[in-house]
Amino acid sequence: MPNATCFLIAYSVVFVLELARWRIPSTGKIGWWTRVILVAAASVSLFTHTLYLLDRIFLATSGTNSTWAISWHDWGILSAWTLAVAYGWLLIRRSENWIGIFVLPFVLMLVGVAIILSPKTLGSANSATGWRLLHGIAMMGGTMLVSLGFAMATMYFLQAWRLKNKLTSRSRFQLPSLEYSQSYGRICLLGSAASIGFGMVSGVIMNLTRDGRVEWLDRGILFSAGLFVWLVIASAIQWQLSRRGSGDATAWMNILSFLIVAAAVALVLSTPHGGNKMFGPSDEGQTSVNRDLLIEASSSEGKNP
Repeated sequence: MPNATCFLIAYSVVFVLELARWRIPSTGKIGWWTRVILVAAASVSLFTHTLYLLDRIFLATSGTNSTWAISWHDWGILSAWTLAVAYGWLLIRRSENWIGIFVLPFVLMLVGVAIILSPKTLGSANSATGWRLLHGIAMMGGTMLVSLGFAMATMYFLQAWRLKNKLTSRSRFQLPSLEYSQSYGRICLLGSAASIGFGMVSGVIMNLTRDGRVEWLDRGILFSAGLFVWLVIASAIQWQLSRRGSGDATAWMNILSFLIVAAAVALVLSTPHGGNKMFGPSDEGQTSVNRDLLIEASSSEGKNP
């Protein structure tokens, strides 16, 4: 099976190919073959990434308890994979646009962070396992959508500047229309709010199922709740302003949301809530199991002559 470094290099090659389009005509046979090679390189990268992800899923489910146990490493790999899928879809649908130079840096960043984080997984056999998995996937989806929204917002402002300065007609640098970037930016913002909201609900149920209570003042929970509230407010603001014809509102809300999400993820990673055992058993539960095993072993030794 390939390791994460393999598809990190593969995505880097795709990113270089995207940049190389600056010097290659976008029309005619040369432009067509350039897009074919780019799609092929992106497909190989995504295929390698998918193989690694499937291998991680197999390892997570093939333990003694046959339960999901996913680390922050896997969270980064899965987030990068969803963004890569979105990039591949956009590349096929709008291959003439330079979307990759705005999306691929997030893919490379997530894979790079995942490589730094430990890939160690721990088994867990409790009723909260399913809710833990849903919680992680929902938070991952929200993060991915916010990152994609940031890319769309960047393209929106750059295209608006180019149109204002009449640079589009004589440039090979092709970007989506303002309407396209605005529409997908709005979808990303609304989708991220819904995903983070579901992540909050599933996280509460997970804690109630596992511990019978919820630590409402836990910093990780507070950060997640604050993030959800902001995304709801941002969605309402962009919806209201977009009705008045303010296309910049959606883009600004996407940029601010990304910055807040990035700060929130960094803060959560610095708390016990963000330990590497994101989807594995809690430290408290593992300590309790170890303590019970020690007591049982001591009792057995006491009974033996």
